[in-house]
Amino acid sequence: MCGISGLFTSQPRRGLMTPLRQMMELARHRGPDGEGAVVGDLEAVTSEDAQGNWALGHVRLAILDLSKAGLQPMGSVDGRVWIAFNGEVYNYVELAAELTRLGHSFRTGTDTEVILAAYRQWGTACVKRFRGMFAWLLVDLDRATVWAARDRLGIKPLYFWNHDDLTVVVSELKQLYALPEFVPQLNRQLVCDYLCEGLLGHEIFQTFFEHVVPLGPGHSIQWPLGKPADLTQQHSYWEPARQTVSTTWDQAVARTEDVFCDAVKLRLRSDVAVGTCLSGGIDSSSIVGVAARDFDAHMKTFSVCHNDPRISEEHYIDEVVDYCGADSIKLRLKPEDALRDLDDFLYMQDEPVYSLSQYGEYAVMRLARQHDVVVLLNGQGGDESLCGYRKFVYFYLQQLLREHHYSRAFAHVLNTLRYGDRQLFQFWQGVRYIPGWMKRRYDPMAEILLPEWQALRRSAWRDRMSGLSNLHEHQWADLRHWSLPVLLRYQDRNSMAHGVEARVPMVDHEFVESALTMPEAFFFHQGMTKRLLVEGLENRLPHSLRTRRTKLGFDTPQAAWMRGDLGVELEHRVQCCDRLDTLIDRRAASQAFQRYRQGDKTIPHFALFRIACLAIWLERFQVEVGAN
Repeated sequence: MCGISGLFTSQPRRGLMTPLRQMMELARHRGPDGEGAVVGDLEAVTSEDAQGNWALGHVRLAILDLSKAGLQPMGSVDGRVWIAFNGEVYNYVELAAELTRLGHSFRTGTDTEVILAAYRQWGTACVKRFRGMFAWLLVDLDRATVWAARDRLGIKPLYFWNHDDLTVVVSELKQLYALPEFVPQLNRQLVCDYLCEGLLGHEIFQTFFEHVVPLGPGHSIQWPLGKPADLTQQHSYWEPARQTVSTTWDQAVARTEDVFCDAVKLRLRSDVAVGTCLSGGIDSSSIVGVAARDFDAHMKTFSVCHNDPRISEEHYIDEVVDYCGADSIKLRLKPEDALRDLDDFLYMQDEPVYSLSQYGEYAVMRLARQHDVVVLLNGQGGDESLCGYRKFVYFYLQQLLREHHYSRAFAHVLNTLRYGDRQLFQFWQGVRYIPGWMKRRYDPMAEILLPEWQALRRSAWRDRMSGLSNLHEHQWADLRHWSLPVLLRYQDRNSMAHGVEARVPMVDHEFVESALTMPEAFFFHQGMTKRLLVEGLENRLPHSLRTRRTKLGFDTPQAAWMRGDLGVELEHRVQCCDRLDTLIDRRAASQAFQRYRQGDKTIPHFALFRIACLAIWLERFQVEVGAN
């Protein structure tokens, strides 16, 4: 895992190394184990103080081949191709063997060198051969081109910003502040979506900073060296099939088991210690079970635990640890911890967050680093891939009714009520999915958002998903827009803030491709979700996990914390943020905080947190809001 910095200009200029070094320093947490930088013109790599058209910088978190031979930017043997790479290509061993048979040789034990050789052998089509998480910048001096690519599901980030003849490429948005030309301006529509519906990451080619463009998941972009990148020319290289294939239940279970176990196996490849996040849910528990039972991995597990029984999964954590023979390391967070870390946590995220549940992950990553574990496996993506969220139960029911399968719809409802998630009817968690007329009756921002901003209000989810009932399309939309993108952003920033690499077997593209073609009914077998995975794992999970009917998610006691000192501090941040004056009625917001602490839940805690989070973000990043 690493941090990338790139500068590309049309007109040769001196001094590219100065802003490049500053960009690298702002990403130092991503790569504490080494660094490198190169400057070049249209013909070759030059000296640091010479005129150049491009510069690549890299800070390294060493995972494979810990020697200095793995430092980047890495050049080809002849110095004609240079790459700055962030991530892991897990099948690099198999690719290296294939490339060796084709005549290539390798000086290091890194996957970075494999990417260079693969590019030389297969050109830009090589990206389709990689199984992993990645983002890179590659300069080809022979072809006078720059090529950037990002993994299929967007696990690793890459951002672009154009200014005059300058194209800037970074791993984290904060790196742009190294450039005096950068003026942070607010993306007003995304802010409105965030405040009113809690949406984040749903516009995959936008950020909270106007004119800063992410490279989309499963996209690449190529442009001539010596010219600005045309950010409208992103190319999608991966579009998974989403048509159901004919298969039996037993075949589907076996297929899911095989792909998942292979995904875990590949992600155990490392030259440093590998551990696991363990929440007590099916996804993270399955990873621990497979690692222990199939690959004899004696792993440290890292967990956040709470005394509140409504969100505690400690009982399940203990059962998995005992069953798999793992070492358990737990952390109990207190509200004063959140108060202490609030500013650092939000700064590392680059953009606002939905709630403090992500702070729990931040604390877990720090805990792992304190125990010298540099790689953590994580269960992120299981709910999106395997239709584990409660909403998918309703989406499938909707599909059955539209297709006039009334008897199957009745059986689906009956089995769900008898055997399914006991918290299925917590409708308040799905406000974005309800009809507009109902949403207007449940509108916590009605009296807080200023009238000028009301014109920007929209139903982003309903606008994009209107008329769609196919379950696989809902699955894909969650993977592409509604859930996974922001969760991956949280994970990347939380882990890299502490120099930890987070790996996600359930976001393996082969696992996702398999899930997107499974018969829809299989996701709700006998009224229970994720049976496709659970049935195949059998002896890798304790009985209590295989029969569990509750789903809590990874959470913190935010509701309770905000009735105390944390709520007082968040209200204070809103009161002190003058930048909010063109967005909200600060007095009304302050009164809402006070009423909440007195027991009034008219405006829920997560809506209040979003207001405060936005205030902290606006001030920390000095964002220009602009006048209405």
